[in-house]
Amino acid sequence: MSELLVIVAAALAGGGIGVALAWWRLAPRREAIERLARRGHVVHELAEGDVENVAEELEKIAEAEPNDASVFLALAALDRRRGRVERAKALHRTVLASADLPPELRVAGLVGLGRDLLAQGNEQAAVGALTRAISLAPRSVATLESLAQALEQAGAWERAAAAWERHEKLAPARRRRQSRIGRGHAVAGQALAALHEGDPRKARKLVDRALELAPDSGHVWTARARIDAAAGEREPALEAWQRAWELAPAGAHALTAEAWSWAVEEGAQEELLERMQASLRTASASSLVVALAERVARREPEQAAVALERVASRSPAAALGLIRLRLAQGPRDSAPGVSVRDAAMKDIMPPTLVCRQCAAPMVRFGFRCGCGAWDSAVAVEDLSPRNSNRSRA
Repeated sequence: MSELLVIVAAALAGGGIGVALAWWRLAPRREAIERLARRGHVVHELAEGDVENVAEELEKIAEAEPNDASVFLALAALDRRRGRVERAKALHRTVLASADLPPELRVAGLVGLGRDLLAQGNEQAAVGALTRAISLAPRSVATLESLAQALEQAGAWERAAAAWERHEKLAPARRRRQSRIGRGHAVAGQALAALHEGDPRKARKLVDRALELAPDSGHVWTARARIDAAAGEREPALEAWQRAWELAPAGAHALTAEAWSWAVEEGAQEELLERMQASLRTASASSLVVALAERVARREPEQAAVALERVASRSPAAALGLIRLRLAQGPRDSAPGVSVRDAAMKDIMPPTLVCRQCAAPMVRFGFRCGCGAWDSAVAVEDLSPRNSNRSRA
């Protein structure tokens, strides 16, 4: 009996030791599986757009894995996206301070720091960080794109055009068109710089090249209009202004005002009004309709009224413009009440603009958003679901 107890005890002890050894060997693997599951959950939440939960999960992972630089880089990128640029910059600099950082993570850290600096408007420092990154990874498409955008914002148009050209050679086929458009914008910037420096011939050659690269850019057509106007090319300038406001309807208030000032100096108001009427017949963007109707109403009030009625249901500015037009046409005693008349006589404010790509508000119209997107401004009222459904119908 005692021998049996000894055998059973030995078996139990051996089994316990075996379980302990198995647990000890499998523990790292189990932890790795848990880490993968946690990261998979983070990826899923990010795809769903749940940025706050993603940030919280990344912070937990960073606490559990303080030596994983990739987690801190991801958290920094997310902080920049959430508007916490200072914290993102601090995280990137902390990661870059590591002496044994792998080369690919050092490049990622420099690119992230460059984008942080760009978000803060510090273009020169951003160019420096991104130039260091491209020296470490000369064939990185994403790094080249960030560098080109930083050079654009710094006004270094020639270097930006060169960066976009190099980007086009390295980018996959599906992204090369975007590279050409980026280069077109940079070349248009070069053209305007040449015009400012008093070299109209160089400006003309450059803007023609820009149009070849980005023929559907409102920014490039505006550059063409300014160059044609400065050269006294009346008909080409008229065509260029029309193409500019049709391709950049969100900036129609600024573009039509600039075109009108030029037309007054040149005595070309009638020709410009004809171009405006032609655009007004087919315009669907409320911001463009309101800007054009304001000018056309002086000559063809009925055409302006019809166009304003077309977009009045979704645009307060168009509805107000229509009231003003009817008040100007009809007798005072048949007009709406005094309060309506007073409201109608107030200045019509330009529409609220946002970037189509990143949804950031754009206080004033510009061809380029701070996120780097060109020709991305759109009036909020033109993004309404009702307007989208109507355009699809």
